[in-house]
This record gives sequence, structure tokens and C-alpha cells, in this order.
Amino acid sequence: MVRHLYPLSIVFAFLTVLLCGANISAKEETPHLPSLGEIDAFILSGMKRLKIPGSAFARIEDGEVTHIRGYGNAGTKRTPITPKTVFQIASLTKSFTSLVILQMEQEGKLSIDDPVIRYIPYFRTQDAKLSANITIRHLMNHRSGLSTLDGNRYQRSQYRGSDATQRAVRKLRTAQLQSQPGTDFHYSNANYATLAHIIETIDKMPFESILQKRIFGKIGMDNTYVQIAGSTDIKEAKGHIQWFGFPVEYHFLASRMMVASGGITASAEDLAKYLIAVSDKDPRIVPPALTASWQKDHLRAYEFGWEHDTVNGQHIIFHDGANPGFRSLMMYNQTTRKGALFLMNMSGTLEGNLHYGSVRYALGLPGTDISPQPIFESMLWGSTALLIILIIAGFLSLMRLRKMMSRPWDSAIWVKGIIFAIPSLCLISYAITLWYYVPRSFGVDFSAASLFYPDLGLLLILQIAVALIWAILRSIFLIKRVRLHMAMTPASAG
Repeated sequence: MVRHLYPLSIVFAFLTVLLCGANISAKEETPHLPSLGEIDAFILSGMKRLKIPGSAFARIEDGEVTHIRGYGNAGTKRTPITPKTVFQIASLTKSFTSLVILQMEQEGKLSIDDPVIRYIPYFRTQDAKLSANITIRHLMNHRSGLSTLDGNRYQRSQYRGSDATQRAVRKLRTAQLQSQPGTDFHYSNANYATLAHIIETIDKMPFESILQKRIFGKIGMDNTYVQIAGSTDIKEAKGHIQWFGFPVEYHFLASRMMVASGGITASAEDLAKYLIAVSDKDPRIVPPALTASWQKDHLRAYEFGWEHDTVNGQHIIFHDGANPGFRSLMMYNQTTRKGALFLMNMSGTLEGNLHYGSVRYALGLPGTDISPQPIFESMLWGSTALLIILIIAGFLSLMRLRKMMSRPWDSAIWVKGIIFAIPSLCLISYAITLWYYVPRSFGVDFSAASLFYPDLGLLLILQIAVALIWAILRSIFLIKRVRLHMAMTPASAG
């Protein structure tokens, strides 16, 4: 998923320093932080505009939570969201997975520069020789060469067996690497599915128990778990998926193959504890390797489950997440030691960017348009228009062809047959493109696309159905007309 951070303006800071007669070279801009009331108003306004049922927000400054609040409701029962309400945090899980790997390296159980096959001998892709060069570091930083598509192939799977992480690894035997290991960046959940199996193989425990032992329990994340809650007392936010801009409650539970890439469910309160622990280098969970990574000068990079960017000399560290029914974001300004996180229980084609808008606003970063992304708006309403056009055009075309059935062809039958068949072939090609190529251009197959964007998936399915029905009926008319022509030809010759 692509994330964008926009440059910070320094004009007003410069003028202020100049008018005060201060030494400009000794000053460094500090972003203006909005008040707590302004943050609340921004979030509530955005939720109303985008029809988001519920959300939770937290801001931290210098290692302390300075604002934390829940907004809206958890589901159809209208249960209010609180800082303790848990949300699926999706890909924010990746930083936890990488943290466990770095802890293991500190304990001497592995080296992140070891090849994966040292710990999983049966790990391989289509090119076994090439995939033998993939290291643990490559997996952590999405530079293994595994594709986004290969990481999304089992989004709809409900498999929960104890061998799920091993199964995810074995499925990669058919995967084709997109680049040489260690070169290009390809964001792929398959990397983290493989990391989960390495972790389980070394620690000889389920991934869920390992996270509880190594992270959750150590820093008091009492309202956090992996996929399935161990207590009925935990209050969950119910996910909502959009149908043409309107949220509908939807329960999604991913396969255990996804535990390390998007399996954690946590409250804003617990995530704030985690963000403080990581940013403050808490020795209970944070090894020196992660601290060193956060202190590097990054222009734009992905390392150890976090994205890094530099904005006007300020080091911004962040990651977002998306599961069907949920969106999440954590962001930390390493320069100012301020961070924020946002969770919401809705996702879909027109979900918008309130998660980025709220966090950037709270940290004094340049604002971002929270409106739905234009490309998805165009796809949704464009697909609606295309479906209507296909239905009308197909109906009129078939009515015209039906009237022509009794008319003999006045030229060579094979020429007419080819001309008549071309539109049918085009319709079939159109259906194949919608089903196969369009979803893959976004790094997902048709099944995963329909899971995250069901309204768009429905429109594509209907377009495919109309195109195929149109093509089939045209073919039936063609066959009947050929038979009629051949039946009439001898009589005409006589």
C-alpha cells in the first residue's frame, strides 16, 4: 500500500524568528499541535462526512499519553467506543512480528542475514536456486522478490489448523519471484507468513502464545490478542464494510496463515503503550537493532515492519493497516518525540482517508484530503455506468439480431460468420479482463478484491455475467443463422 507524506511548510516559523530578532540558524521548526478539542472536532466531522460508525484515537508526547478517546459506536447495538475497545489492526501487526525476530537475534537464536532455508529447509519458490538466497532480513523488509499477489492469495481462507503457517510457506512453491532477492521492494504478506513459521519453528509454540509471552504480557497490553480473544470480557468493535458508501456490519476472521501479517486485535490504549515502549526503547521488548533502525537517516524506506520518511528534516516513522471492516494507522515523529494512532471500524471503496488525516492533523503535519480516493470513486461509479450501458446495448443488439434471423446472407457465409463472431470474442475478452487482469493490477485476485470491496466486486461480477450472456446468445444466433443459410442455399440454387 502506498503512503504519502507531504512536505512541511517553514514559512511562518521563519517569519516569527526573524521578527523576534532571534538567531535563525539556532532555531528548528516545531510543528504546531492542535488542541484536544480541535482534534475531537476534526475526527467527529470526518466520521459524519464518511459515515464511519466508530473510531479511537491516541496522541503521545515525550513518552506520555496526552489525549485518548473513543468516538461513535462499536456496532448495531450502539455500544460506545472507548479507549479499551479493541479493533483489528491489520498490517500494524508486522512491526510486532519483526520485533520478535529481532529479539530472537539478540538471544542468539538466529541471524537476520541467514538464509530462510537454514530454518525452513522446504522453503522455496518456482526457482529453488534463486529463493535459496532469500534471507530473513529480505522478508522483514519486503525485498525477497515475493509479489503482492502471492501474499494475498489466501485472504479468503478460513483455515485455522496448527500447521497454518507451514501451509502458507508450502504454497509458495508455485510463486514466481518478481525480482532478485535483496533488490526491489514488493510489499507482500507472504514475507510475514514465512516469518511466522520461522518464529514458531524456533520457539516451538503457536505464534499467538509467542506474542503474548514476548510483548503483550511484558508491557501490559491486556486488551490485545491475535485473532481470537481469550476472554469474553473484552469489548470488540464490529467491523463494517461499505456498500456504495453505506456501512454494513461485517464479521471477518482471517486464516491463521495471516497471523503475522495482519492478525492482531488491540485497543487504542494498548497500542499507545506499545508505541511508547518502541519509541522510548523499552529494554523489556526493544532490542538494539530496532533502536539503531529508528535512529538512521531515512529518505524513504521500509525496515523491520515500519515505514520511514524524512519531511523537512524530521524523521517520520509509520505504518497503516487494512482488514475487511477495519482501518488503522500509527505514526511517530522521531524528531519531536510525538506520535499518534487512529483506529476505525469501517473499510471499503469509498472509505476515505480519515486515518491519515486525523493523525497528520494531530501531529501538526500538512493536512491530507480525507475524501475517498478518486481512483476508487471512478472505478465504482464508472463500473455502475458500464454495467447499465452493457445491459442496454446487449438488449438492443440481441433484439436487432433476432429480427435479422429470417434474412438470408448475401455474401460468403464464412466472411459473414467471422464478422458476426468478432463482437462475441470481444465480449469474452472483456469478461476475462475484468475477472483476471483488473484485480491483479492492484496486487490481488478477484476473490480478495471482492472481499475488501464487495460493491465493486458485485459490479464486476454483473458486468462479467452480462458480457458472457450477450456473447453466448450472439453465438446461438450465429449458429442458427448459419443453419438457416445452409438450408436455404440449395433451394436458391435450384
